[in-house]
Amino acid sequence: MEKEYTAEAFIWRFLFSLNAFFIGFPCFVIGIVGVDNNGSFPILRLLHVLPMPQNMDSDAAICFSLGVMAFVATIIFLIMIYGWLFNVCSSKYLKILVVIGCCCGIPNAVLCLSVGTMSFGIGMLILPAVILSVYLTIWYFKNRSGDGMSQS
Repeated sequence: MEKEYTAEAFIWRFLFSLNAFFIGFPCFVIGIVGVDNNGSFPILRLLHVLPMPQNMDSDAAICFSLGVMAFVATIIFLIMIYGWLFNVCSSKYLKILVVIGCCCGIPNAVLCLSVGTMSFGIGMLILPAVILSVYLTIWYFKNRSGDGMSQS
């Protein structure tokens, strides 16, 4: 028998996700915005809102692709939090988004936890968001309620 979803559970989930997101916010911003002027805002450059650099070396191309992946992972992380907050049963579409978010988020999280912690000391700030995203991934795949979007 499942526990009933109460207002107390909603408030606990909301505060935990807000805390994890705001503690990791500097890492999200660094990942999305970029650190150098030449490759800033890679998602806007990919969408041709800002001009693309003419020549990219391998380091710039890796930073560019990591920035785009960080943007996608952050958006999917917010979608996962939204579904968890309102206890929405996952559908196949949401499970596919979770897998895409994992594929985009894992390289950024590993890079932020390893290089970011050694270089800047700011990399450990992403740890609560990583723990929450691992928990949410398990929560989405454990919830086997069928294909429809229904409240549990």
